[in-house]
Parts: sequence; structure tokens; C-alpha cells
Amino acid sequence: MPKLLREIPASHVDILEAKCFGHVATLRPDGMISNHPVCLVWDGVKVRFSFTKSRKEYRNLQADDRVALSIPDPQNIWRYIEIRGRVTLEDDQDRRFIDSIAKKYMGQDKYPFDRPGDERVTATVHVEQASVVSVHADAGDGKPPEKWTK
Repeated sequence: MPKLLREIPASHVDILEAKCFGHVATLRPDGMISNHPVCLVWDGVKVRFSFTKSRKEYRNLQADDRVALSIPDPQNIWRYIEIRGRVTLEDDQDRRFIDSIAKKYMGQDKYPFDRPGDERVTATVHVEQASVVSVHADAGDGKPPEKWTK
């Protein structure tokens, strides 16, 4: 069973620094859970992601700021971080944040996919609980490589 933590442990920071994709779960107004993939940026303390104001996740997070993320290691999906916390939303009027995502994930200076009139929002996750899992499936023994346990 994964240990619950209050911050991201050093053993799993490399996942967040990589070109990783997270699955973000938000609560819909009808009580059902909505889950969608996002590109992430880690600033050393918080995880951030972006979306437009026309998206359901914007409305969901305005109504209820609780969020859960599952972020697999791009090199081994059996090693992952789960983060639960609350989100603050900030307008990205100058597009600085979404352009940083374009740089990290696409090697481009400007994010090319917004339509005219799209308004961007940056979501910052404030970690309340984190859990990490490492299953080394290649060896078949369930033990993580030494580099993951430091």
C-alpha cells in the first residue's frame, strides 16, 4: 500500500521533470467524476497545467477546487505519482504559461492550437496528499531499481 505524503518525494521528482502526461480528475456538478489527460509543468513545489475557459474542467474547478492527478513515469507506467489537493486558477492573458508548455512538449515557442477568442487559464495544484508507487515489472520481482529508492 502506498504511503501518503504531504509533498512530492525526491525519488519521484524525475517523473514531473520529464515530458510526462497526467490524468486530472475533477468533480462534475452532477457528482460524477470527470477525468482527462493534461501536459504538466513542475516548478519544484507545485504542479501546474493549462486549459481554456470553455472547457468543462474550468467550470468544474470553479465550483469545486478539489483535484486528483495520476502521473505515470513515461519510461515505466507501473511507477507513478498520485496527487490530491486543491487548485487555484489564474488567467494566462499573456499566454506565458501555455507557451512554456508548448516549449517543453512540442519544442515550439508559441502554443499553436488555440482558436481566436480562446481564454487560457493556469491551474496550480496545492498538494495535500501524494502517494508514490514503484513496481519494476521488467525484473518481475516487484522491487524498484536502486535509483528509485534514494
